[in-house]
Formats: sequence, C-alpha cells, structure tokens
Amino acid sequence: MNQSSPIRPPDRHRVDEQIAASIAGAILDGAFPPGSALPPERELAEQLGVNRTSLRQGLARVQQMGLIEARHGSGNVVRDPQGLTHPAVVEALVRRLGPEFLVELLEIRAGLGPLIGRLAAQRITPEDAEVLRAALAAVRDADGAVARQAADLAYFRALIHGSRNRALGLLYRWVEQAFGGREHELTAAYDDAVAVVAGLRAITGAVLARDPDAAAAAVEDYLQASAQRMVAAYGRSQSAPDGALLGESGGGMHRDEP
Repeated sequence: MNQSSPIRPPDRHRVDEQIAASIAGAILDGAFPPGSALPPERELAEQLGVNRTSLRQGLARVQQMGLIEARHGSGNVVRDPQGLTHPAVVEALVRRLGPEFLVELLEIRAGLGPLIGRLAAQRITPEDAEVLRAALAAVRDADGAVARQAADLAYFRALIHGSRNRALGLLYRWVEQAFGGREHELTAAYDDAVAVVAGLRAITGAVLARDPDAAAAAVEDYLQASAQRMVAAYGRSQSAPDGALLGESGGGMHRDEP
C-alpha cells in the first residue's frame, strides 16, 4: 500500500461502506479538489487493499452521495461537496470539519428558526393549521427518540410550509439533513419527550394565535434548548466505545464557550 495516500484502507466490516467513507473523507479533506479525477480503479484498489468488486461498490456509494460522477474518458470526477445537500454529505462534512462546523449549522438553524415562526404566524391558513396540529400530535405520540426525531423534522416541514416561503424550505434543508433523517449521535437530544413536546406546543400555540413576535420567540427558545441537548448528546457520545461523530464539542451555541 502507498503510505502517502490520503485514502485510508477499510477494515473488513462493511467493506463498501468503509471504502465510501474513506474516499469521501479524502475528498472532503481537499485531497481531490472539485473537477479533479480520482486515481484509476486499479490504483485505488491497491491503495485501499481491496478487490475491484468491493471498490466499485464503494465508488457507487460515493456517487450516490453526489461527491463524484463517472465521465466517459475521464473516470470518476470529483464534484464540489459544498454545493450538495445529500444527507450523507452533510453528515460527512460535520464529521470531517468537527465541532466548529456543527456550531455553524446551529447558527444557521437559530437564525432561520424565528423567521420561520414569524412568517408562519402571519400567513398560516386553516388547512396549514390542521397539518401543524397533526404534526404536533405525531411528536407527542412518537415512541422513542428515533421516532420523535423524525416527527420533529416533519413538524418543522409543516411549519415552513405554513410560512409560504419556498426559499426558506430550501435554505433549511441543509440544516434538517444534519439534525434529522436517521438515527445518529444527535438522536439522544430527543430522549426528553416532555421538553421536546412542550417546546413545540409553545410554537404551535403562538402560530395558531397569529402572534408573530411570540411565534418567533417560541421557535428561538425551542431551537436554543434543542441545540444545548444536541451538544450534551455529543458530549455523552465521547465516552462511547465507538467514539463520537464529531469529537469533543464546545458545549453551547457560541464558538468561545468552553
């Protein structure tokens, strides 16, 4: 194996996933800039210590993530990861760039949230109101943190729909992909059903009362508390045998907090 290669060889458990993670990590680290081609398959297979079949399966995963595209005559060409919103890319960015990138995502979330609440309170229709009530009920009835995480994500989709601002939905997509979608270390932030439901109930009440200021404040309060639970979840995951996704986190929304 080439010891100077930026691509780390996989272990023998879920080889294709490990290959994809290794190649994606090298791309996100800048070893292969956008527009460049990955090494030929034979060379990659030698660097990773895998056979060509496993390599192709791993490359297929990277292509599904949107990090590379196969071009006739050029091989596997690297795309710009900053322009992608696939959940796996967002998670990989958080994993590679560390706690500071998580803070940046939380900042976006905190900034967009009150605007979503304000606009929803101003623009929500009776039909939207029923959808929002149903979304709140789904969070309340969720069985466990994983289901509650998914229901929370669906609640915010309903809230954004009520804002009647499609651009907000697109902007929020990156954030929701990082914090929802499937079980991961952040899922533990949804263990406390009482806190989650209480926060969303406050948002719902303010929006249905058509009080923009109260709705903005309720969303801000909920997202701040949620962010603190997420940071705490990452902190607890530090002591897990497999380690945390991000490494040691800062403990709050601000970069200079301990």
